[in-house]
Amino acid sequence: MLFCSYEFVFLFLPIVMVGYFLIANRTRVMWARTWLVAASLLFYGWFKPWYLLIIVSSILVNYACVYMLERLKLSQPKRLVMMWAGIIFDLGLLGYFKYSMFVLANINLALNTHFPIFVIVLPLGISFFTFQQISCLVDLYKSRDEPRYTLLNYSLFVTFFPQLVAGPIVHHHDMMPQFDLPEGGKPNYLNLSAGLHLFAVGLFKKLVIADFLGAWARNGMDTWEKLPELTFWQAWFSVLAYVFQLYFDFSAYSDMAIGLGRMFNIHLPLNFNSPYRSCSIQEFWRRWHMTLGNFLMHYVYFPLGGSRKGETRACVNLFVVFLVCGIWHAANWPFVVFGALHGLAMVANRCWSRLGLVLPKVLGWTLTFAFIVVTYVLVRCTEMARVFRIWRGMFSLPELNWKSVTAIAQPVDMPWLYLLGALLLVLCFPNSSVRNKHFQPTLANGLATVTLLVVAVLHMSRISPFLYFNF
Repeated sequence: MLFCSYEFVFLFLPIVMVGYFLIANRTRVMWARTWLVAASLLFYGWFKPWYLLIIVSSILVNYACVYMLERLKLSQPKRLVMMWAGIIFDLGLLGYFKYSMFVLANINLALNTHFPIFVIVLPLGISFFTFQQISCLVDLYKSRDEPRYTLLNYSLFVTFFPQLVAGPIVHHHDMMPQFDLPEGGKPNYLNLSAGLHLFAVGLFKKLVIADFLGAWARNGMDTWEKLPELTFWQAWFSVLAYVFQLYFDFSAYSDMAIGLGRMFNIHLPLNFNSPYRSCSIQEFWRRWHMTLGNFLMHYVYFPLGGSRKGETRACVNLFVVFLVCGIWHAANWPFVVFGALHGLAMVANRCWSRLGLVLPKVLGWTLTFAFIVVTYVLVRCTEMARVFRIWRGMFSLPELNWKSVTAIAQPVDMPWLYLLGALLLVLCFPNSSVRNKHFQPTLANGLATVTLLVVAVLHMSRISPFLYFNF
């Protein structure tokens, strides 16, 4: 079920919300949580019912490990074995569904073997709920003072539907205590109005801005694919359209997830903070998919040694983290190259900073944004041949004759104006999730919420999955 669908907006969300608060006020908290877990599983199984087998199996196996780590007086070596048993299961499940076809295809290519390759459908959200459960296992292994979770509470931590399919990657310390607050099961007018407003902003971003830009990206990268070569203008227009589509698409999902969580009195972590304003690649990754960055730092970079073993080792660890980041997103060579390039850029940024050198902000922003645009071709394409084809167009000399200029600026077909408008929105408007923290239920904000919802609903006639569902 999509956030931007009729059945979610007009049926699922109001029924689940009213049911949750009614049950929480009139019965035991356990039944309200049971209702929320059941609703979240329905939300997840709506895409494909067999997905439920995957997520329920994952929850049961991980909870068995959690239970033994929490409640059995195991020796430290046995606790280590139990933690790794859960992690190996999680990575094995993720590896089978996400990477087995990629690995077998490359083995066949490299060794001239003929292993059969079956088409395996990637379950939605498996990358996200896998990382969440790994973080819980590692934390429980490190500390014996962690709270004891029941199977119901643990299931709620994993399946809570606002963040289940595409993040943010939540930490059990951050989310679960909020469900224990006495006021958590009571409707809060401020949280409801602020959450609905942010959800409306996200819905508008997705259906009105991101999907519109997506049509330009598809036209450039798919329709123009049939041409012998892409021109300079075709390549840049299509890539920039995709760069802004991905921005508004992911920003929309982040807004909607945080807004939905707040409507249930749950404050989910900020996951997207205007990353295209960044003046360095390090700043970019502190603003883009922030919870993924936090996970990789705490559960990959620090265990590898972080910066404790010298500058050279720190640079190697940083590169490994971003290589993992690229591979985590998708199982194909463009994403491997994407992770490697961003890892090298982060290492270069670190070395530059160690020298005490600082670029002027305008130059830093220009170089950072240009690097993002060029490398996001790797995010859009699944084959390196297509990547090189688009890069050839982007780095070819542009046609500057009168015919090419007038073709770009036709009154009916002016993509450069839309791209300029998208850039202005990105650079000049306040971040919606950050601004929502100070939301006040005024008449103006109420009218804005209604207007955004009405306009978005009028654009809700087609199925439009979020781009991060692919990752």
